[in-house]
Amino acid sequence: MAVAAKNPLPGLRARIHIAQKQMGMTDDEYRALLFGSTGKESTREMDQREMVRVLADFVRLGWQPTAPRNAPSPAVFPEGKRGLKPALPLSSWMKRPSNWNNPDKNAMYRKLYALICAHKWNWGYVRGVARNMFQAQKGDVVLEFLTGAELHALVSALQIAANRLQARR
Repeated sequence: MAVAAKNPLPGLRARIHIAQKQMGMTDDEYRALLFGSTGKESTREMDQREMVRVLADFVRLGWQPTAPRNAPSPAVFPEGKRGLKPALPLSSWMKRPSNWNNPDKNAMYRKLYALICAHKWNWGYVRGVARNMFQAQKGDVVLEFLTGAELHALVSALQIAANRLQARR
């Protein structure tokens, strides 16, 4: 027996109403936006494509959607076929894992990822730099378990290496 696909319409309808509330729109302004986008005055009459168009109009007007608070986050370092490498787009890869409450650490991972992508380094190179910097203190180095200060030092060292590469070109 086939499993029925989840209906996306209630979720889209909820997001539209959240956007209306966050934008502070009156009911008349909201209905005018709906009618201008789709020719319909109610989300009940809309199909999925029309609801997505309305959400795009809200974004165009300045609404910034946020991820749900209970949304699962992807792994920090997704596995690729040839070792650790960015396997997901930046936006989904950089969501903070649920077990980390330190925004500074998340910013350092973003910078680390940006340096790796910009200079086409692989994760083995970054792990090697980290091992050379911290192996005497920590033994085996795992990037996910570096402290904020160690992560900052690693990103600083990689930025210096990147600046040297840039100067040579």
